[in-house]
Amino acid sequence: MKSVGLITEYNPFHNGHQYHINQSKKLTNADVTIAIMSGNFVMRGEPAIYNKFTRAKMALSTADLVIELPATASLSSGDHFAELAVKVADYMSVDTIAFGSENNDIKTLKQLAHSINEIEQSESFSQKVKEGKSYPRIISELLEHHEALESPNNILGISYLKAIAKHAKNINAISIKRENAQHHDSLIQHHQFASGTSIRTSIISQDDHWHHVVPKDIQHLYVTPHITLNQIFPYLKYQIIAMTTESLKNIYTVTEGFENRLKSNIYEATDFHHFIKLLKTKRYTYTHIQRLLMNVLLNIKPTDITRNIHAVKVLAMNDRGRQYLKHLKTAFPERQYITNINKSNAHYFTNEIKATHIYNAISGQQQTDFNTPVIQQYR
Repeated sequence: MKSVGLITEYNPFHNGHQYHINQSKKLTNADVTIAIMSGNFVMRGEPAIYNKFTRAKMALSTADLVIELPATASLSSGDHFAELAVKVADYMSVDTIAFGSENNDIKTLKQLAHSINEIEQSESFSQKVKEGKSYPRIISELLEHHEALESPNNILGISYLKAIAKHAKNINAISIKRENAQHHDSLIQHHQFASGTSIRTSIISQDDHWHHVVPKDIQHLYVTPHITLNQIFPYLKYQIIAMTTESLKNIYTVTEGFENRLKSNIYEATDFHHFIKLLKTKRYTYTHIQRLLMNVLLNIKPTDITRNIHAVKVLAMNDRGRQYLKHLKTAFPERQYITNINKSNAHYFTNEIKATHIYNAISGQQQTDFNTPVIQQYR
């Protein structure tokens, strides 16, 4: 069976995602579409607006198979996110990865990916890091502010291409142009497509604008969100106060004395967004700091970071997805394709299970990795 993989967050699923899946399948003539999706915490450095089970159910309206991306990937840099996602795709024997981009010029994006892989090994790159410049700024400067680097989906697409070149040369890649909405648009313009940011804003505001830009047959899944950043803040504040400076230093992505900034600013902060502003430096983006804070919340250490894929968690599948999974289990009997977590296989998913428990502790929800079987229908 020919497969196409999509690296996703679906925060939440909307018409743009449906278009992406359908176009990917059409352009690759794939028999099966596989969504590799972030779990309960997403790359923006925040909890997902809906839990991973609800979002997987949304995705099953169009995709055939939904696989959970390791939790530490979602709380890492774009390159590590891409690397793990590509490794999951390779584990799933994906033929082609299809990603969205603003310019849809796969040749240019591949050239940039090759150039950046070389730049990262150069002395000039190391020198600029020592000068305290952020990674995005260094790359932009060394590539003379190439216009493709100004768009977030282009940048992430380049990270996928870098990862494919390093870790999965057998996987092809195609780019699909994003339609209408820009990544960070904050308002719904009543087109067919809207950004995830604007849809989340609409849902949280409890207006009805989001109804225009999500598939009608799954709108019943879009209930009032259970968790926000400001809900998380008291738990985060407790964690930072309770932990020693040395313990904070040992949290994944906490570097260069940032543990001291956490300790010295936590008492003054009135809410999550105020805390972020107090922590901001020129070296780190807001998103990097938010991911760092989620690592503190989840107590993720460098030793917890996944570098290789030893098992994958199947969140959802339809009949076609089930058929493909059966094919994989026959072709690769040594691989672990887990549809239901139990005591015998839980050790593969320690971070994901912990993230779900913490998400539930804050949101009051009850779905866990142990009591939620693989999702097989979305209605």
